[in-house]
Amino acid sequence: MRNVTVLKHPVVSDRLTTLRHKDTQIELFRRALRELGFFLAMEATSRLPAIKSKVITPLGIEVETEELDSARVLLAPILRAGLGFVESFLELVPRAKIAHIGISRDHDTLQAMSYLNSLPSNHDYFDMVFMLDPMLATGNSAVKALEMLTGKGFSPDKIILVCAFAVKEGILQINEKFPLVRIVAATLDWNLNDVGYIVPGLGDAGDRLFLI
Repeated sequence: MRNVTVLKHPVVSDRLTTLRHKDTQIELFRRALRELGFFLAMEATSRLPAIKSKVITPLGIEVETEELDSARVLLAPILRAGLGFVESFLELVPRAKIAHIGISRDHDTLQAMSYLNSLPSNHDYFDMVFMLDPMLATGNSAVKALEMLTGKGFSPDKIILVCAFAVKEGILQINEKFPLVRIVAATLDWNLNDVGYIVPGLGDAGDRLFLI
């Protein structure tokens, strides 16, 4: 597996435990996913280009610094569950633009189908795209979303897929079809079950965020 970064931090492990627990209530689930998103955002944004700058400190001293132009960042959450990471990223890149990608899954074939695409056409404007989805399972939804992004002209080497839970099957499909796309994950899980759910995973992230 290539281009994969997996977080290692005790707070990350703690939030993953909260997310996995079947009895975690919706408000705690949302908070744990949002807090986990901060750690993922810190890692994912570490590759953003910084602009040289200068400031005057309260001591009257000019010092060279660096700053980000967060307006040149695009967040692309995959609906529904990807919305759970948007607030976390906006804490770090508050001027980022947001484009929603709607993808549903056929539960019989596990194939991904697009139903919403609000991606902008001015791909050259953006320094980086963060594609957000808590679960990288079969990889079918991620591949469909990446096809939509690249179809709009976004370069794969400027796209980072951010997920909480990932498995080998999904990672390998991304590696094969989009080898320049980087993946940042909070954990690597065991495998997929016969209906395409991550094991041990957390169930359906979208349902647990919005419906239960």
